[in-house]
Amino acid sequence: MLETNIDDSSSELLGMEFQNGLIENGAIDFFLSSILMKKGRPGFQLSALVNKEDLHRLGAYILEHTTSIGLRYYPLDRIVLERNQFELETPFGVVSVKEVETPSGSKRYKIEHESLQNLKELHNISILRLQEEIYPLILKNRQDEKERQIN
Repeated sequence: MLETNIDDSSSELLGMEFQNGLIENGAIDFFLSSILMKKGRPGFQLSALVNKEDLHRLGAYILEHTTSIGLRYYPLDRIVLERNQFELETPFGVVSVKEVETPSGSKRYKIEHESLQNLKELHNISILRLQEEIYPLILKNRQDEKERQIN
């Protein structure tokens, strides 16, 4: 985990362009938290999960693109569910779906937001409505797939 506190920067500098740069420079995941720093100053804590081999590259990016003058890092262990990505053709178009398996062996599905956003714009349908329509199709598809594997 790589972290820094930032209290003298415009929040605009920490927007999408900066966040995309975090991923491009090795961040596996990251978050920004609002914090109250010494002397009552509002600030942000940037926390980024990074592989050890990308630590210095990501650190250099953060130091170059923020007002931070120092970073903290420490080792962190994780438990990660097995995951699989697949595409599914629906009446609305193709969606990208993430499938994870829980420790008990059950499956969970998550439609990638970008897929929903694209279909929303294409069909002028809310994301909530798309989810209501597509999740049953995902479950049916996976059940059909399971039956094909058995036969």
